Amino acid sequence: MKQKVLIGVQIFFATVIIATGVTFAKQAGGSDDPLVAKSYVDDKINQVLEVINTTVGSNVGNKPTNTNVQISGNSFKPVLVEVGQTIYGKEGTELILRSGKGNAVVPGKEGIANITNGIELRNKNTVNKNHFLIIPRDDGRGVKVTEKAWFLVKGDYEIK
Repeated sequence: MKQKVLIGVQIFFATVIIATGVTFAKQAGGSDDPLVAKSYVDDKINQVLEVINTTVGSNVGNKPTNTNVQISGNSFKPVLVEVGQTIYGKEGTELILRSGKGNAVVPGKEGIANITNGIELRNKNTVNKNHFLIIPRDDGRGVKVTEKAWFLVKGDYEIK
């Protein structure tokens, strides 16, 4: 008899625990925790980047209104740079020269990190195609194009 009562009590408490869990559990896809598609999130991120790109050139503080700063976001973006122009990377910008030719622009002693070779590019050094470059600081480092060039860029950059 004691065994039947004990089993009955265990079943009762198990039922109460399950019912409480079902009642208070958040439903995935509900109003408290909505499910969204990756394309929706990507679209929203692109909308924010578009707003940032259009407002970066606006007059903020002492910043001139003719600035041509671009933001490529979290993925590499193909960028065309014409002969005579220079693409300047901001701090942490990643560059890969895919076609064309260019030379490093380095205003100080330290260069541009060429991760592919593990070297630093100094001022006027030739930039090799398909080498992964990182701009360490926002101090005017970049690549001056000598032959129309396509770059893959991740991060903030400016073309002058």
